[in-house]
Amino acid sequence: MKTIYLDVLIFTNLFEDFIFLLVTKYILRQNTRYYRLLLGSLFGGLSSLFVLLPEYNFIINLMFKLIITAIMVLITFGYTNKKIFFKTYLTLFLLSFLVTGGLIFFYLALRPKGVEIINDTVYFNISPTLLIILTLTIYFILLLYRKLISNHSKASQIHKVKICMNAKEAEVDCKCDSGCNLKEPFSNCYVIIVEKILLTNLLNEDMKFRVIPFDSLGGSGIIYGFCPEIVYIDNKQLKEQVYIGVCENILKNDVKGLIPENLIRG
Repeated sequence: MKTIYLDVLIFTNLFEDFIFLLVTKYILRQNTRYYRLLLGSLFGGLSSLFVLLPEYNFIINLMFKLIITAIMVLITFGYTNKKIFFKTYLTLFLLSFLVTGGLIFFYLALRPKGVEIINDTVYFNISPTLLIILTLTIYFILLLYRKLISNHSKASQIHKVKICMNAKEAEVDCKCDSGCNLKEPFSNCYVIIVEKILLTNLLNEDMKFRVIPFDSLGGSGIIYGFCPEIVYIDNKQLKEQVYIGVCENILKNDVKGLIPENLIRG
């Protein structure tokens, strides 16, 4: 293949990176908006222009891919803490490494038409229609997979949360919710949402509260949150800082607290 079409190069690698990011999201049950998935995959697609540079050795190619992967993770999933970042980073990198390695083996074994390997980047010259069909197929397979395992997932359980503040404690049964991704806007810390009636033992007029805006299917608005001294989840002390968001009559079922899924997985 002597001619490389830039639109095909970018589009096919954008598609490939979107699938990698989507699979990473589902494997780790990360909460991120789809526009961030698109931005991350767009960055990955544009980085494929690396193939136009003179061919480099394996070490330089590897360093380039490590940096690109880190930036894609930050664009798509943001930064919560080191543990979650490196878990996401390694998952995406290993997924990309294994698939790309398989494609390189396939290319070297069969030398198929429309495929080229340059600077360890795979170039496909296939129709956009086929890519769209593949994207939709993989997406619906992932949706089916998540639905089948949701009832057995750790995230569907109820967790005991103990909140300590000023030598006082409050214990709350919190449901781990994959859709709960609320963060305090200045610190970027996760927010555990609890009904006010369960926190009367902790709250007082001298406490400092932060205004925390939220946006959900039920509407948008603000809640007030405070930073507790210590939080235990299932009798295990939470190492990272969190905020407790105080709500009133928002949670209508028997569970009066919501905890972000990343706090359970992390």
